Amino acid sequence: MLAPAGLLLGGVLIGQALAQAPPVSFPLDYKSTLVKYAVVDRSDGVSRDLYASREAIEALKRDPRLRELPRGTLLALDVHSAKVLGRDRKTRAFVYEATRDGHLIRSKDERVLHLMRKIQPGSGSQNWAFGGFDPLTAEPLHLQLPGDCLLCHQAAVVSDMAFSMSLLKRFVETGAVQYGFCVHPGRQSCAF
Repeated sequence: MLAPAGLLLGGVLIGQALAQAPPVSFPLDYKSTLVKYAVVDRSDGVSRDLYASREAIEALKRDPRLRELPRGTLLALDVHSAKVLGRDRKTRAFVYEATRDGHLIRSKDERVLHLMRKIQPGSGSQNWAFGGFDPLTAEPLHLQLPGDCLLCHQAAVVSDMAFSMSLLKRFVETGAVQYGFCVHPGRQSCAF
């Protein structure tokens, strides 16, 4: 009688452990295995490098009008902070150092790597899995998944949950890493 109870308890504990595991695994060597297609600077001094898997790039080369990324596509967002020069005298808002063309100059890498993987064909949120990691240690970030990511990305349902689809398509068309500036701070969505 004790063995079935032990098996049941073991099954419950394993199920709980699997439920807490990140739904997207950490991509080793992501900076060389994925393709950097854009840099997005934000008004709050956060700069983000955007990466896509080669499957997504190849699919868009075959069909530039592609509306749905292929199953297996991995998108990654690597976060950095800009150098602070001081504060604006009137607004007290931070002022960040930038290049002549307005690109933020980075002061440090944040320990945040956001990921989304297309897990099944089709459009809509149920076809994507989300995750986040510390890019230095590969430790999962403490996120409420899929909620933390899903709530935001549902606003991009018309572009297969990817806010930067137009930047990705322009990268594929031109071969040049795209640059975008977003006036919204934090995790507010930006139109590209």
